[in-house]
Amino acid sequence: MRLAAVFSLTLLLSPAAVFAKTFPIPSDNPIATISVPEAWEPKEYEGGVEATSPDGKVYLAVEEVSANDVGGAAEDGVKWFAKQGVDIDDKSLKTEEIKVNGLPAFDMEMTGKDKDGPTEVGMTLIGTNTSGKFLLFYYWGSKEGQDANQAEIKTITGSLQATK
Repeated sequence: MRLAAVFSLTLLLSPAAVFAKTFPIPSDNPIATISVPEAWEPKEYEGGVEATSPDGKVYLAVEEVSANDVGGAAEDGVKWFAKQGVDIDDKSLKTEEIKVNGLPAFDMEMTGKDKDGPTEVGMTLIGTNTSGKFLLFYYWGSKEGQDANQAEIKTITGSLQATK
């Protein structure tokens, strides 16, 4: 009994035990779900969900994109960053093939500038079980913000699950 109380208290005080909301992506015909802590004030938009870290230093979004291949999906992502006022330094691009919960993914990390100055930029294209559909996971923020929020970013990414 005492062990159960200690375990429960540990869960309540643990930073990982943050109340989160699960979102279907996209909401009208989901191919995946993702959970985002409520402290990040997640908001749904057409095709996905977006959120900002509680300290305001990291923005992230995940959405469905239609493309024939990873290259086409990557182009959509770079265009999206440009629309947000993020100027990416093409020479800083680092890529890696990874897995996200067993799904094939292509991770890209870059540096750039936004209205607040130097920024770290990440974009992960995640294959899904639906042909021609990818998940595009975007995030950017200051180096300090990324370092401070890295554990929660990994938890959010790790919550992603394909539904189809």
